[in-house]
Amino acid sequence: MKKYKIGVYGSAIDEGEEIIKKAQELGGELALKKVITIIGANSGLPHETAKRATEKGGELWCYPPCTDTQELKKMYPEVSQSMYSKIFYIPKLFEFKDNIMVQRKYRNVISTANCDAGIIISGRWGSLNEFTNLIDYGKIIGVLTGTGGIADELPDLMKKIKKEGSGKVLFSSSPKELVEKIIYELPGKVR
Repeated sequence: MKKYKIGVYGSAIDEGEEIIKKAQELGGELALKKVITIIGANSGLPHETAKRATEKGGELWCYPPCTDTQELKKMYPEVSQSMYSKIFYIPKLFEFKDNIMVQRKYRNVISTANCDAGIIISGRWGSLNEFTNLIDYGKIIGVLTGTGGIADELPDLMKKIKKEGSGKVLFSSSPKELVEKIIYELPGKVR
């Protein structure tokens, strides 16, 4: 049976204890559903989700905005690399490997392309970039509302901007309900 990959995209900054708890609950739900959780190797809400997912036995894949382990350790010294099942680095021959802003966008494009669905939790411009990638790829997207940032702006934005053939967007303020909605929509699930 195929193991689904769900990316978690959101704010890399501390959004407060209530939002951190929602991120951690999300990680527990992803582990319970036995999906592979994908993050971009960062701190903040995706990291909180990933930590909880691995604590609960979930598999975690990482897409850092760097070319090797030494750069990753330098960039995120507080993040334990032992939690990752797989790490996908930017190619060493990538033309813009010395430009962190381009590296982050490369990471966004590759991680969103490699997931079956994505979840937005809070977030700023980078999360909006990941959301638009997911839309363009026709992915299933869950938006965890009530978490601030771009996640709380997307319901109104979706009413204003429509695009034929784009991904399916699901909204919920409950991590459990959101994960269940996403799993239900994934191809190959018995309904």
